[in-house]
Amino acid sequence: MITARLRRTAALAVAAASLLAVVPASAPAKPQDLRVMVRNLYLGTDLIPLATAPDRPSFEQAAGQRFQTVLRNDYANRAKALAAEIKLRRPDLVGLQEAAIWRTGPKDGDATRATDEVYDSTELLLEELANRGLTYRVVRGRDWFDFEAPTTDQDVRLTQRDVILVRRGSKVRLGNKFAGQFRDHFDVNTQAGLAQSLRGWVGVDGTLAGRKFRFVTTHLEAFAPAIAEKQMAQLVGPGGPLASKSRKSILMGDFNSAPTANANDRGTNRDASAYYTAIEAGFRNPLPRRSTCCFGEDLHTTGEKLDTWIDHIVVRPRIRALASGIVGTKQIGGIYPSDHAGIWATLRLR
Repeated sequence: MITARLRRTAALAVAAASLLAVVPASAPAKPQDLRVMVRNLYLGTDLIPLATAPDRPSFEQAAGQRFQTVLRNDYANRAKALAAEIKLRRPDLVGLQEAAIWRTGPKDGDATRATDEVYDSTELLLEELANRGLTYRVVRGRDWFDFEAPTTDQDVRLTQRDVILVRRGSKVRLGNKFAGQFRDHFDVNTQAGLAQSLRGWVGVDGTLAGRKFRFVTTHLEAFAPAIAEKQMAQLVGPGGPLASKSRKSILMGDFNSAPTANANDRGTNRDASAYYTAIEAGFRNPLPRRSTCCFGEDLHTTGEKLDTWIDHIVVRPRIRALASGIVGTKQIGGIYPSDHAGIWATLRLR
C-alpha cells in the first residue's frame, strides 16, 4: 500500500505541475518531438443495468434499452468529430480505449455468435480520417471484453478493444509490438451468464530521431479500485511491460483513477491508488490538471459537466511536455464526441 507521505508528495507534484507554464506551441520544433493523444471513444451506453437485472425478462428488456441508447448515441456522426480532433493535432501515436464493435444476430443464446456488424468504432474512425486526407493504421489492438446478450427479439454482442494507431508519414520507426492481460480482473454474473472484463494493455517500441521509447496504452478496471491498483502494479512491476525505470516510457489511458490536490480528500468516487502506483514507480504527469470525465449516458443531454481527471498521459524518465490540451468538451451537431474528453500532448524525448 502506498504510504500517506508518498501520496502527499505525489499530490504536491501534481499541483505544482498544474501551476507551471508549458513551453508554447510555437516553440521551435525538434526532430525528437513526439505528438500523442489519448482518447476514450465510449462504447455508447451504461452496462450497469445488465449486471443488476433481477431476472431474465428484466435483463432482456434492459439489454434492448442499452442497445437503443447505443444507436441513439450515433457513433457514425461522433466518428466525424473524433477524426476532426485528430486532424487538428496530427498525433504520431493515438491510444484508444473502449474501441467497441457492436454486432447483432438471431436470438439463439449460445448456439451461434452474433456476426452482423452494426459498427466497428476503430474502422469508422480510420475511414473518417481518410476522408480528411489522413492515413492512420492500427499498430496493435487487443480484445478484452466480448459478451453476447439477449434482448426481447435478438442477440446483441459487444466487443471492447484497446488500440494503438500510428499516422502515415510520422517519423517514428516502430519496432516490437506487444499486448498482455492482467492477472486480476472483475467478472460479473448476469442473467445471461458470466461477463468477464479481461483487461490488459497494448504497446509498441519506437524510435524517433535516435531516441528509443516504449509506448503503452491501457484501460484499468472501472468498478473495483483495488483491482485497478493491482493492474497498474502489474504494468509497472517486475515482469511487466513498464518494469524498466531507465527506458523512456509513455503510459497513457483511462486509469479510472484520479489524482487530487489533497491526498486525504480525494474528492472523487474513483480511488486514486492506481494513479499513485504509477507515480511511485517513477512516472510523472507533466500536464496541467484537466477534468476528462464524464458526460451522461445520453450524449445529446445538455448541462453535463466533466468533473474528474481519470484519463492520463504519464512519462518516465527525461521526457517533458512542450504543449498539451484537451478535446471533446463541447457538443458538435447536438452530441458530444464521447462521454470522455481526450488529451493531446507534444513530448520532447531527451
